[in-house]
Amino acid sequence: MNKILIIILFLLMIYIDKKRGIKLFLSLCFNFIILIVLFYFIALGINPIILSLLGCLLVSIVILYYVNGKNIKTEASFLSIVIVLLILSILIFITTKETRIAGFGYESYEEINMFSYDIGIDFTNIAISLVLISLIGATTDASIAISSALFEVYENNKHLSKKELFKSGLSIGKDILCTTTNTLLFAFLGEFMTLVIWLYQGSYSFLEIINAKTFASELIRILFSAIGCVMIIPITSYITTRKILKNKKLEEEFIEK
Repeated sequence: MNKILIIILFLLMIYIDKKRGIKLFLSLCFNFIILIVLFYFIALGINPIILSLLGCLLVSIVILYYVNGKNIKTEASFLSIVIVLLILSILIFITTKETRIAGFGYESYEEINMFSYDIGIDFTNIAISLVLISLIGATTDASIAISSALFEVYENNKHLSKKELFKSGLSIGKDILCTTTNTLLFAFLGEFMTLVIWLYQGSYSFLEIINAKTFASELIRILFSAIGCVMIIPITSYITTRKILKNKKLEEEFIEK
């Protein structure tokens, strides 16, 4: 059944756009391979945080440069993602340490009780790694949407000032923010609907549910993904604006010569 769904996805991508559809499908394959290799090296005991940051950057490169090519839009988007990852990695580290969401919740003890706990891996770093990997998709999507739209705004009105162009980027960001955050919320609720029902049937109180490690860890991942989407809006708008106007200045200087 999985193979049939993959084939349907591939055919639909080609139907929408043959050239970019093939590239997009291949990018999914490349990103899947990157994550598998990432998990393998983490299992070998290499620092998960460093590997996750490198993996996120590689995934961004595949999504941005392989699918969309090298241009002002992708360069601005990639630089914005790097900045957001560096900022959020610090916040994620502090939050994970303070909330102690690393490891397995009580609900998982029965399933893992037969396995050895001595695997030589710091689960706090694993938790940080999972949050970083979770936020890269939504952040990349929001960033390239803003930079592409802002570039189109400039192409249709090349007399906009730096301030006006930046405000246009923020306006675009506001339009996509609602749909992006709601998508993250629905993904979270869809994934954990059965868990919430199970906790409710088990006579767990509301406070016990929201404080359960399994629930809290996923909620924190969704929140950081949403925070990343919010942070990326002004950063991408600013960097894209600077790059567009810098390129405009270089073109004017070239014409004058």
